[in-house]
Amino acid sequence: MPANPSSPADDPHAGGDDSRLLLAAIALAYVSLGVILGFVQGGIAPVLRTQGMELSALRWVYALYLPFGLAFLWAPLVDSVRWPWLGRRTGWIVPMQWICVLALAAMAFIPPAAGAWGLLLGLGLIATAAAATMDVALDALTVERMPQARRSAAAGAKMGGISLGAVLGGGILVAWYPRLEWQGCLLFIAAATALSCLPIFALAASDRRLSGRVPAHRAHLLQTLRKQGMADRLTRLSLLVCTLLALFNFNRLLLVDMGVSLERIGHVLGIIAPLANAMACMLAPALVRAMPVRNAAWLTAAGCMASAGLVWLGVVQASTTTVIVGSILTTASAAALYVVLGSLMLEWACGPQAATDYALLYGVGRFIGTAALMVLPGSIQAVGWPVFLACVITAFAACTVHFLRLFPHGGPQTPPRL
Repeated sequence: MPANPSSPADDPHAGGDDSRLLLAAIALAYVSLGVILGFVQGGIAPVLRTQGMELSALRWVYALYLPFGLAFLWAPLVDSVRWPWLGRRTGWIVPMQWICVLALAAMAFIPPAAGAWGLLLGLGLIATAAAATMDVALDALTVERMPQARRSAAAGAKMGGISLGAVLGGGILVAWYPRLEWQGCLLFIAAATALSCLPIFALAASDRRLSGRVPAHRAHLLQTLRKQGMADRLTRLSLLVCTLLALFNFNRLLLVDMGVSLERIGHVLGIIAPLANAMACMLAPALVRAMPVRNAAWLTAAGCMASAGLVWLGVVQASTTTVIVGSILTTASAAALYVVLGSLMLEWACGPQAATDYALLYGVGRFIGTAALMVLPGSIQAVGWPVFLACVITAFAACTVHFLRLFPHGGPQTPPRL
């Protein structure tokens, strides 16, 4: 299915100031999202773990990821409903950013005590649901406005922005938590989210102008699933993403269990690892351009498996240094793999319901993976870290092989567009 005929993405060689502005807006918006995700992944769970909370009791923290996996359920609304402010996509992005800001500010004034978990979880889900909806709308804006030749750069800007934001949310804020405490950290995250609105406003005028040329369209999830080959792509991609999430999401908890201080985790994994991720995201688009996508995916996935194997070796040898090095390399390889997958998803989502198509491709695997993250801490507690890591590495390797069968040897760079 071709791209929207009124979209700049029609011309695979288009570019100029508009696409550069969009790349900057993508990067800055995802820096703020990275701050949120970084604090959820690398801040809340380790902080509570150091306070003595059992692994099995931390599953509610991972529930905050659920909106990012479920966003495909309301993505058709993002495609179908046009608000009377800003443009078709910016009219969703900016209000969702401000809902997120308000929810985060409210959470800042509720201390994380045992009796407040329900209220904090509710506000946290509002914040992450708003952020997930913003993510869907921004991805659709990228599909429609970014020239085909720059889509790997857009995927790199997204993952690179998230990685840099994770330096703040999962690194600096974790290291400074003893001084900033809960309220200071949450207010910082709310302020970063508010500032991320500014570059989106710069896109509003052109988004409003182009929105007038796009006919109204009622989006449906079934319409996406009926596309030729989409169900197979979705199944293989979701299995890969699900196992990838399990491959790196528990490494900080592992280090806490090995006796590493929260401050060291914040400085090393919260700062060095996201910077390594950002570097990987900068290099990955060049990798996609230089070789067939099958080779790029194989290379980055192999990096994930080798690095996760290093983490397993560190656990067996009780070497925290080996685990730290392996964790940094695992997340960097995963970031590069996400850029490869992201460029594919941007290509596969071209069409009149870009938000729905992209959200379904991106979200199903995240939903299954997030549900698994909520269950797995109890399994880790039951079987131990070495057995758990060995099982996850094996599952990821099998899903990688299954996914890459989409790309026959000697075939084109990407599967044919739908």
